Amino acid sequence: MRQILILLLVLSLALSGYLYYEQNRLKQAEQLVVYFIRATPTNFLLVPAVRTVSEPVTPQKAVELLLAGPDETEEFLHPAVPVETKLLGLTIENRTAVANFSEELRTKFVGGSQLESHLVNAIVSTLIQFPEIDQVRILIEGKPVESIAGHIYIDYNLP
Repeated sequence: MRQILILLLVLSLALSGYLYYEQNRLKQAEQLVVYFIRATPTNFLLVPAVRTVSEPVTPQKAVELLLAGPDETEEFLHPAVPVETKLLGLTIENRTAVANFSEELRTKFVGGSQLESHLVNAIVSTLIQFPEIDQVRILIEGKPVESIAGHIYIDYNLP
C-alpha cells in the first residue's frame, strides 16, 4: 500500500512538472498580426502576417515588427511603412494608442491614395488588436499631422 502511495505521489509530481513546463512554454510563444502590402498586376492589397514572438507581446513590439517589414520567406510582400521609419515613442492614454514616428514616415513614403490608406490601416490594425487599445493617434516627430502624403486625413483618433 505504501509503495502505491509513493508511486502516485511521484506520478503526480511528474505530471504537475510537465504541465507547468508546457504552460510556460505556451506563454513564451505568443502570436500577433502585422500588415504588409501585396502587389498584384492591377491592385495593392493589405494582407495580415502572423508573427510568433518569445518575449511578451506589447503594442510597441507589434509596431517594431511592422517596421521590420516582411521576412525572407514572404517574398511577395512589401513593407506598408517606409523602411527608414522609426518609432520614436508609443503611449496608451484613455484606450488610445499615441504612436510617434520619425519624419521618414512622411518623407520616404512613395505612393498614391491607396498605398497611403494601406499605410494608415497597417498601423491602426496592428495596434487595435490589443484589447487595451480602441483608437490610434499618429504623430510625426511628436506633432499631429493632417496627412502623411496629402490623400488621407489622419488628424484625429483613428478607430
